[in-house]
Amino acid sequence: MKKLLMSIVLVLAATFAFGQELSKEELKQRKRQIKALMNVASDAEMNLATDPTGAANAMRAVVASPLVNTDAYVWYVSASAKKGVVDEENRKRAEGAAFDEVKLYSYTYELGQDLANCAKFDNMPDEKGRVKPKYTEFVTMAYAQEFGQFYNAGAYFYGSEDYAKAYDLFYMFIDAADKLHLAGMMPKDTVNVPVAAYNMTLCGMQMKDYDKVLAQVETAMMNPDMAPSAFRYKTVAHLELGDTATWLDCCMKGAAKYPTDPYFNQSLIQYYNDRGEIDKLSELADQLIATDPSNPLFVYLKGYIAHQKEDVETAIEWYEKTLAVDPNYENALNNLAQCYMYQAYVDSNEQSSTNINDKKKLAKDKEILRGYYSKALPLLEKLRELKPDEPSQWIANLMNCYYNLNMSDKVEELDKLQKELGY
Repeated sequence: MKKLLMSIVLVLAATFAFGQELSKEELKQRKRQIKALMNVASDAEMNLATDPTGAANAMRAVVASPLVNTDAYVWYVSASAKKGVVDEENRKRAEGAAFDEVKLYSYTYELGQDLANCAKFDNMPDEKGRVKPKYTEFVTMAYAQEFGQFYNAGAYFYGSEDYAKAYDLFYMFIDAADKLHLAGMMPKDTVNVPVAAYNMTLCGMQMKDYDKVLAQVETAMMNPDMAPSAFRYKTVAHLELGDTATWLDCCMKGAAKYPTDPYFNQSLIQYYNDRGEIDKLSELADQLIATDPSNPLFVYLKGYIAHQKEDVETAIEWYEKTLAVDPNYENALNNLAQCYMYQAYVDSNEQSSTNINDKKKLAKDKEILRGYYSKALPLLEKLRELKPDEPSQWIANLMNCYYNLNMSDKVEELDKLQKELGY
C-alpha cells in the first residue's frame, strides 16, 4: 500500500481550524487536503480484500478529519475495512488457527461505531433537503452478519474490566437487533436483548454511572430470572442520584414483589429506624411477618420495636421467638440479655426500699435478681463464642453477670482481658 501511505503524509500536514476565514490560497490548500483524504479512502477501498488491516489503519486519519468525516462514504470504507478484519480473525478461529483475540474484539468495537456513523451521515439531507441514502443495504447486511459479534465483544471487555466499552458493545447488540427487526430480517428478540440490557446495567453499576444503570434497566427486567437483581440496581441508582422519593417507592414495591431479596426489606427497616418512625416500622414489621414468619430478621424486628417502646416483656417474647428460629442470631442474643439485665436493674431499685431486717424478703429478692442474671449469662457467653474478636459487644455485660452471680474467677479473667485491651 505504498501509494496509500504516501497520501497519509499529506493528510497529517493539515493544520486549518474550522470557523476561520480562509484566503484563496488556504482554500486551495484545503481542497488539496480534502482530495488527498478522499484518495486515501479510495486507495483503502481498493485494498479491502487484500489488506483489510492496512486499509482500516489508513482510514483512521480520514475519519478523524472534520474536512471529510461527515461524508458517509469514508465511514463506509472504514466500516468495510473493520468488517474485513473481524471476519478474517473469526475465520481463523473457526478453522482452529491462531487468531488475535484483542484485535478481533477491538475492531468489532470500532466496526460498531463506524456503522452507526455511516448510517447517520448517509441519512443526512443534502443542500436541497433531500435524503438519498446509498449504504442502507451495506449497513443492514453488516448488522445481520455481525450483530452477535457485538455481544461477544461486550462479554470480552466486561471480563477485561473495560466496562465503558462493554457497555457500548452491549448497546450495539441491542440496537442492531432492533434495526434488523424493523427491517423485517428477524423476529423481535425477547431472550438475548434483555440479557444484554442486564449486562449494560451491570456495567453501569461497575462504573458507578447511575444514569447508565437506568438507561436499559426496564428492558433487563423483561427477563424473569434477572428481574429481581435488575430492580435492585434500579432502586440503588435512584438513591445514588439523590432521588430519595423514587428510591423509597422502589423499596416498597421491591419488598412486595421480591420478598426473598433482603435489600428492599432491610433498606426500609433502616430508613424508618434512622428517622425514628416507629409506627411505620411497626406496620412494616407486621407486613413482613405475614409474608415470612420464619425469617429471623422479621421476627427480631418485632422484638426490636417493642424494645424501642420500652415494652420489655413483649420484646423478650419476640427475642425468644427469634432465637427459636435462629439460635445464633447475634442481635437477639445481645438484646435479650439486656432485657433481662434491665429487669434486674428495675427490681434492684425497687428492692432498695425493702426493710433490711426483713431477711426473708431480702433473700427472695436476691434470688429474683440472680434469676435475671442467670438468664442473661448463657446468652452473653454464646455471643462471646460467636464474636470472640469483638469483645466490646459483650465484655461489660458479661462481667456484670459474673459479678452478680458471684463468679469471682470469671470476673478476674475478664478484668485481666479488659486491661490487656486497654479498656
